[in-house]
Amino acid sequence: MSELPPLSYLEPIAGRTPEFVELVEEVRRRALYTPGALDVKTKLLIAFALDVARHRQGGARQLAERARAFGATEDELVEVLQILYSVSGMQSLSLGAPALDLE
Repeated sequence: MSELPPLSYLEPIAGRTPEFVELVEEVRRRALYTPGALDVKTKLLIAFALDVARHRQGGARQLAERARAFGATEDELVEVLQILYSVSGMQSLSLGAPALDLE
């Protein structure tokens, strides 16, 4: 596995709490980049979906690139978006429609 890019949002605190930043990076390595019950590609596809759902376009782009590096295909990435739409799109309707109080 290539070296992970640093998390830029940790830079402001890295000088003051290097041990904490190291722990955060270790959790990231273990959670996303260490195979377990899920392989790394699947973990990255899930993380990609989560960033898309949270409207984190930059993070989603980086995770898509990482997923590709671990073997994800364009078809798999598109299918993740389809799943996300079926869950998030339908959830928006299921939450929003009743709020209209239409009779």
